[in-house]
Amino acid sequence: MYKFEKCLPPILAKRDHKTMIGRIQAAMQKQGFEYLVLTHVQDTFYATGYMPLMPSAVTLVPAEGDAILIVSTLESEAAYSLTPDEVEVREVRSWVFIDDGTEASRDEKGTIVDPDGAAGIVADILTSRTLQGKVGINTGIVSKRFWDYLTSKIPESHFADCAQMMLDVRIFKTPWEIDMLRIAAQEAEKVYEMMAEDIKPGMPAWKIDALYVYYSSKLNLEHGILSRRHVFLTSQGEYYGLSGMPRGYILQKGDIIKLDAGFRYMEHSSDIARTFAVGGDADDKVQELYETLYKAFRIGVDMLAPGVKISDLYWAVRNEVEKSPLIPKYPRGNMGHSIGCGFHAEEYPTISRDRGEMTFEPGMVFCVETPYSGVANAAVCGGFNIEDTFAVTETGHEAFTHAPDTILWAK
Repeated sequence: MYKFEKCLPPILAKRDHKTMIGRIQAAMQKQGFEYLVLTHVQDTFYATGYMPLMPSAVTLVPAEGDAILIVSTLESEAAYSLTPDEVEVREVRSWVFIDDGTEASRDEKGTIVDPDGAAGIVADILTSRTLQGKVGINTGIVSKRFWDYLTSKIPESHFADCAQMMLDVRIFKTPWEIDMLRIAAQEAEKVYEMMAEDIKPGMPAWKIDALYVYYSSKLNLEHGILSRRHVFLTSQGEYYGLSGMPRGYILQKGDIIKLDAGFRYMEHSSDIARTFAVGGDADDKVQELYETLYKAFRIGVDMLAPGVKISDLYWAVRNEVEKSPLIPKYPRGNMGHSIGCGFHAEEYPTISRDRGEMTFEPGMVFCVETPYSGVANAAVCGGFNIEDTFAVTETGHEAFTHAPDTILWAK
């Protein structure tokens, strides 16, 4: 179909595709799925190694054999060039004119991407044979139009939800995934350290976001981050709340700054947090609160090892924080989370009290954190967080990043 050569970046070419698709198919066979219809871009990336530009992309995974990636003509060349040979790419017509020298390529085009194109390809494949097992689909996110089209061709009784199965598959990371997450976290740490040097009293708060973009882009020029997507969360002074809009606030000496989350490397998330005081000065209660959070954070980190119950780490962190008169109650929902290729950095499972007998195991990657936000009559007002990323190993854990033990680390 295509005459293009594969042009995967060398680091993407090292992706453990056979291991990752093998994990999906092993889980499918265990749960009786004959096919998966993956409509979320992060699931498509995990199954194929290609991150779609448009949300209309769909991946069909059989219990045995190669995955089929379905994209519009707008990105079909990229999908073919950036995926391993084991991924089949099929096209959905769009408004894009791509001349391949044939009369067929010069046919009149529509004005939009065929809204039923991907669903039609999926339905044609599934109806071309007698289904013996279930067809998995994430029923929580599939569009009504896509669902209505499929179920008009295939009885609804053949479909079952596969969302939890895909979350379970992604809990354990391959060595390549761990490498990507390590780089993402460490590059984010570099950005925060460079930003902190430039954040001074008298500066408009909106410049914090500009500094993030500047230093992230500078690292991208040097190292090729290769991702358009990032998440950056910040709070300034007493304004703990997260916002997509810049604040009309001028930073003052002693203000608390929280930098959180980060950009993505090869579509893998970073999520670390750094908290510091503007101008290298903070009152005693601010320092005491940070020290409380840091001590509890370290207790949690020191517990991170194979066989340790996830809920035990949650309670150890919470109980330590609640020893402080500044935070006598710390009803935080989680003390961290798994992380991977999801757009939302807080992936399943979270480090929470309701994890039952689930334990940390080698191959998992977690962010451990101790956030705090205070407002009104709280002992300290503002946003705090201490967060680093760790891979669970056979003997304990590997720290990707290292949070400062004082809030006065930035001068």
